[in-house]
Amino acid sequence: MAICDVTVPDKAASGDAFYGASICSQVYVDYFWPTYRFEGNKSFWTGGFGWEDCCNTDLPLARAFNACYALTYSATDYLNDDYAGACLNWARRYVREHIDNLRAKCANGTYVAYNSGGTVELYSPFFYSKHVPGRAETLLHEARHDALSHNAKFPKGSTFGEGKDGADSNWAYNGAWMYGALYLWWYYAEGARTTSALRELARQRANVVIDGAFAEHPGYSI
Repeated sequence: MAICDVTVPDKAASGDAFYGASICSQVYVDYFWPTYRFEGNKSFWTGGFGWEDCCNTDLPLARAFNACYALTYSATDYLNDDYAGACLNWARRYVREHIDNLRAKCANGTYVAYNSGGTVELYSPFFYSKHVPGRAETLLHEARHDALSHNAKFPKGSTFGEGKDGADSNWAYNGAWMYGALYLWWYYAEGARTTSALRELARQRANVVIDGAFAEHPGYSI
């Protein structure tokens, strides 16, 4: 069992075994901790959340670091994070610039994560229900909430809850769902330092978002 009374899922399937082989290097720990704002309040990552054992991919911190690795290094030319380029390049920059504080908590209803004024709380489904590219997607999604909230209800048949608040009106709204789907699309199409299986998971997740998170369907699939 891991923190928050959840069972750790198959780490090969989620990508945690693959990315976990890299994130334990001190150079990455030293980069991720301040860059992605884990440092805002260390107490949110202690007491079983992983600060004392940051290489242990059973625990939330290492699983968050895996998402940071994917977010940072999945573009072939990852050092180029100009906004004029592809989302795969600038997603990491957007997260850096729009999240002030990352905090780990246990489950909070049905939320995966929640942004309140730049402080993003990550709940147990973020760590244990999402694969690694899906966690990277969530970080970008929550960063986008620094500028835009959701403005519509989920459409008929949506896996996110038909008729509930939390959707974006359409792709052109440029909301959090669009940013997340766009990242996954690029990860699938051109992701580097990953595997074909994880790229396929990103494609599948992107289509779930496209099919269910917009009041007006964008009109295509990946």
